[in-house]
Amino acid sequence: GGGRRRGGPQRGADLRYDLEVTFLQSATGVEQTIQIPRHETCATCSGSGAAPGSPPTQCGQCRGTGQLRCQPGFFTMARTCSQCRGTGKVISKPCQTCRGAGTTEQTRKLTVKIPAGIATGQRLRLTGEGEAGTQGGPTGDLYVVIFVQEHEFFQRDGNDLHCSVPLAFTTLALGGEIKVQGIDGDETVKIPESTQTGSTFRLRGKGMPDVSGRGRGDILFTDQAAYGLAEQL
Repeated sequence: GGGRRRGGPQRGADLRYDLEVTFLQSATGVEQTIQIPRHETCATCSGSGAAPGSPPTQCGQCRGTGQLRCQPGFFTMARTCSQCRGTGKVISKPCQTCRGAGTTEQTRKLTVKIPAGIATGQRLRLTGEGEAGTQGGPTGDLYVVIFVQEHEFFQRDGNDLHCSVPLAFTTLALGGEIKVQGIDGDETVKIPESTQTGSTFRLRGKGMPDVSGRGRGDILFTDQAAYGLAEQL
């Protein structure tokens, strides 16, 4: 058998940040400023972990391979070098700023652009905004997970919005115009005469925008009498 060498550049860890937005912000899109605590490359030693003027040297125990091999029988076994911990190098004089780690903890402010139509559970990937890599490795990514607050009037179903609106019996019988709350403001709806109690109406293209930018859903509102009957049952 053998083993994979741990030395050399290593990619930084990915980070997750949970961000809560209001229902209206999810409908219209918004930019949010967040603060992320993360490990960044040490500015003093440029990530080497060694004090300036004292670069890391080759490990004398593993001769820079990061592994120690032995052959007790037929198979050759390899284990991580305990002196350099698999890096193949040793630091005789650690950096005073990062204490030999090569990274320091910093708090970074980032502006996150949240697209219109985003829903709870969807995430945004910010490439290169995770933790710094080691030994010159690439930086990880930051994943911002969205949580949308519930709305007191609308219930979301995909890109469609459902709600209940009280309609007067005279409006149902004789017809008329009513105002219905929408995400862009009030919408005027014409109710035809002889409308049945509990009827559902559709406002096309007035619902939640598709997060990919392909159109919008609808608003479907039902006469509140139907909701009241459902609660009684």
